[in-house]
Amino acid sequence: MVKPYQRGVALIIALIMLTAMMMSGIALFRKIGAGAMIAGNLTFTSAAISAAELGSESGRTWLTSQTASGLYGAAAGYFPATCYSVNTHITTDVNCNNSGAPVFDPVSFDWATFSTLSTADDGAGNEIRYVIHRLCRMTGELDKIGQECILSQSATGGSGGKSNVTYNTQSISSTMKPYYRITTRVRGPRNSLAYTQVTMF
Repeated sequence: MVKPYQRGVALIIALIMLTAMMMSGIALFRKIGAGAMIAGNLTFTSAAISAAELGSESGRTWLTSQTASGLYGAAAGYFPATCYSVNTHITTDVNCNNSGAPVFDPVSFDWATFSTLSTADDGAGNEIRYVIHRLCRMTGELDKIGQECILSQSATGGSGGKSNVTYNTQSISSTMKPYYRITTRVRGPRNSLAYTQVTMF
């Protein structure tokens, strides 16, 4: 025969077990929700990195359409030296090693003021901006005194052949081109942020 107080104990134990199961269910739900959020954020970040290709291509297209002299009259987004505080709107020559201008840092850089907007929305909610730096220590010409640049050099002309020690009528000439760095920033949904850099000449 079951006594009355034994029925009360069974009810208390059942309530405790029910509470424990409910808390376990809530914890599991929260864990699943956090995992889904992390997976979603990784997806948006991956999409932002892929979208950065548009910024790199926009920068390359702009850069290849300029003349050597035209570069120095460009709008915001192009820098003739590696230090980021020197913009083409400043006409004075600057030596990045001596001007006190800080080295370019994508995180602290003023993207709203000194970058070029590639697109405000690429269809997936990504805002894409880019900046171009000529990889030189100073503004101005490549052969100016004190200038240091990362250069690509190509030569034309040369010898008449292996068995011929004489030189061809074509003179040997060399063409030097500076390297450029295109930095792209993509700001997407859920405050996702991605930076990419490409180098070209």
